[in-house]
Formats: sequence, C-alpha cells, structure tokens
Amino acid sequence: MREIRLCDDSAFEETMQKCNENNLGIEIQAFADKIIQKAGRYGEKDETEEDVIKKIENEMLRVKQLLQQFKHGISMHACFHEMNVGSDVLAITKVARDYYEKSYELAKKMNCSEIVFHNGYFPGTSYEPNWISRAIKFWKEFLQDKDNSITICIENQFELDSNILKQIIDGVNDERLKVCLDIGHAHANSVMPVEQWIETLGDRIAYYHLHNNNGKKNIPGHNDDEHLGLNHGTIDIVRVLEKAEEYSPNAIWNLESNISYHLEDIATLKSLGYIRNNYLSI
Repeated sequence: MREIRLCDDSAFEETMQKCNENNLGIEIQAFADKIIQKAGRYGEKDETEEDVIKKIENEMLRVKQLLQQFKHGISMHACFHEMNVGSDVLAITKVARDYYEKSYELAKKMNCSEIVFHNGYFPGTSYEPNWISRAIKFWKEFLQDKDNSITICIENQFELDSNILKQIIDGVNDERLKVCLDIGHAHANSVMPVEQWIETLGDRIAYYHLHNNNGKKNIPGHNDDEHLGLNHGTIDIVRVLEKAEEYSPNAIWNLESNISYHLEDIATLKSLGYIRNNYLSI
C-alpha cells in the first residue's frame, strides 16, 4: 500500500490537522534549522547553545505529545545547511557527522520511520569519483551503530544527474540507506530529466519529495526551487507519478510544496486516483 505524507513546512500543528483529516502521514521539518542553531545565529544575541538545546528538547516533547494519538507514518528532515559528507577536510565531515547524529537521535525519539539527509555535494567543488568514495565511507561508518528502525533517505539537491546517488547507494549496499528523490531539485538543478532520474535509480528510491517549479530561469536573486503546487510549474506531474509507480512502486510520496498548496495537491492526487475516499490507494 502506497503511503502519502505532508511536509509540515515548519507549521506542524496545522499540517497535522490536515493529515488527520485525510489519513496522511507527516514529514517533520521544523527541527531542520533548530538542530544547528548556535548562540546569536538565529536566536537572541544573548542566547547560549545550551539555551538552544533546551528549546529543542522542549519542542520535541511538545511535538511528541501531539503525535501520541497520530496513527499515520512519521518522518523527519534532518539539518542540511553547509553539510558536506564527502569533503576531504576531516573537520568538515566531523561536524556533519555530529549534526547528523543529533538529527538521527531526535528522529528516534519521535518514532520516525524515515529520516531525510542531504549529501551536501556541490558540482565543481571536488573531483567527483573521490568525493563519492569519501561519501560511501561516511555513510558506512554512520550506519555501523544504527538499528533498522529508521530508513535513511539521501536527497538530491544540486547533483547534475543521478550518478552520485546511484554509486553511493550501491557502494554502501545496505538496505537501511535509500534515496529520497526530490523532483523539484532534479528539475531546477540537474541536466537530467526527472523521469530519467526515476528510471536510473529505480527501487533505490524509497521516498519522494513532490512539488513543482519552472526549472532553471537564471534570474539574479531568484530561487528556482520554488516549491510550487503539483499543478504549477513545468514538471509533467502526471508523467512523473506514472514513472514513480512503475520504477519505485513501494516508495513513500511526501508533498513538499508550500503549505498553501497542501489542500490543492491532495485534491490533485485524489483526482488522479492516488488517494480515494480519504484512504490511500493500493
């Protein structure tokens, strides 16, 4: 049975209500920034790192309390700003490991079944084969002390094609490590059509981030990763969902469009037969 979730877009309670009304799961993104907060970066100037940690703990307890009666799937998006798991600077990968461990621990406490991480690769900044080798080593080491309660899903962001994710998943060769294919990132940032990403990665994909955009527009100061609703933008959503059904039929679909598109996107999936009468289609 396919599972469909909503990204909370940092509006957890509002999104959870929509999930309950439509029998959908939820992806928690509200902690992605909080985990890497340092004194003075986002909070008050006099706020210490200990203050930030306490705030995260309190928020986690509040969210966990709200989730006690939640009967659908739960996943979490980990911190991702400035992370780079394949860097050749050891100090950088150590920082990434530390923040990813914190994210993983938080996901465990909230009983998440999946957690989404970024590799942090940016084209042209490192020789790709060597970067891939280091990333494989990073993920093998990260998985050493982990159980199988959470599937780690590596999300594409700036990768130009599916090669990096494919090689990492095959190189690590562990069922606990899969792909989160963000179709919006693939459309806006890569040179490979979204459909080809799906075809080449196949059942390595365990999770999708679904949203739309208008592709590369190269407008100064403009963010091409617009997180529009499914029907807004130049991705052929019908075709992409058909490909997802064909090549990765067991993957979870997470609607990651802006929160203002949630209800419209749910209606779209219903109209296409992917959600029927408030129950997930098979």
